Amino acid sequence: MSEEDVVLRVMKYLSKQSFGERLGPGDDARDIVPRSHRLIVSIDGYSVESVKLPWRDLSDIGWCSVTSAVSDVVSKGGFPYGVLVSIGIPRSWSLSDVDELYRGISEACSFYNCRLLGGDTNSAAEAWISVAAIGFTSNAYPPSRGGALDGDALIVVGTYGPQGVVAIDGFRASSELKWVVEATKRPRAIIDVATVISRWSRAIHASMDVSDGLSYTLYIMSVSSSRCIELSDLPLYVKELEEYCGRSTECIAERVLNGGEEYGVAIAVDSRHLNRVLKEMDAMKIPFRTVGVVRNCDKPGVTYKGMSIKVRRWDQFYGWRDAKDTY
Repeated sequence: MSEEDVVLRVMKYLSKQSFGERLGPGDDARDIVPRSHRLIVSIDGYSVESVKLPWRDLSDIGWCSVTSAVSDVVSKGGFPYGVLVSIGIPRSWSLSDVDELYRGISEACSFYNCRLLGGDTNSAAEAWISVAAIGFTSNAYPPSRGGALDGDALIVVGTYGPQGVVAIDGFRASSELKWVVEATKRPRAIIDVATVISRWSRAIHASMDVSDGLSYTLYIMSVSSSRCIELSDLPLYVKELEEYCGRSTECIAERVLNGGEEYGVAIAVDSRHLNRVLKEMDAMKIPFRTVGVVRNCDKPGVTYKGMSIKVRRWDQFYGWRDAKDTY
């Protein structure tokens, strides 16, 4: 297949011109009429092989690539508007492979109510994908990952556990667990949390999406804020994990804290406004749990019930590693 074959195939998935726009699919660029006074943008990319779990097909990879970029926008109180996708295609691929990948991308865009605006196609020795997400927010103070203050309550949005089983126990054990396969095949970002973050921007001092493991997210928030995070509870996790772990609290905690691609959000909230923030999350049926508190300390770090936790992350160059080796 030629590059023109691929481009023509991809173009059928692109969103058409919307109100006020002058540039459409196939042009050199796309123009966007702003929906709010502030843009939130993010880009994420990786090799297809690095995220191709044995039970994921190319459409699932397309879905996950959009979810990854959208999650970063949401964690800052932004509502995803559109994505641009660049791909690297090896010679072994066919047009049906391209169709399968873009079917997942298109389905994710429909799910998140955002538009596929364009992108680029390239030849590559190994398949890769890069997604740039554009969002809008009315939030004048989007929370950074490093703004947590002493006394802030820590909320973790999302449900955890299955990705930790994959990361710790491997593909073979995970593939035999239906609840793990179903949860990790097409993980979903929780768009509604953007509404809460945007509305309570003065009370939410810090936030970060959970994509490389919860322990890593909390550790980076701690280091970036120059404060300690003290966990008294674990976030929500799937009920099957208790039976899988034989109700061992150590086993459960390890798999909850060291997964990845959950696409939840960790949020540090001014405790004076906590009840009102939680009430709004409840009203919107957002899955969350208040798990701890932020404290001043001499050396940043994360503890769970008074004990330091092991911090691991997925590194695109090294694989799974101890995050403290690099921070």
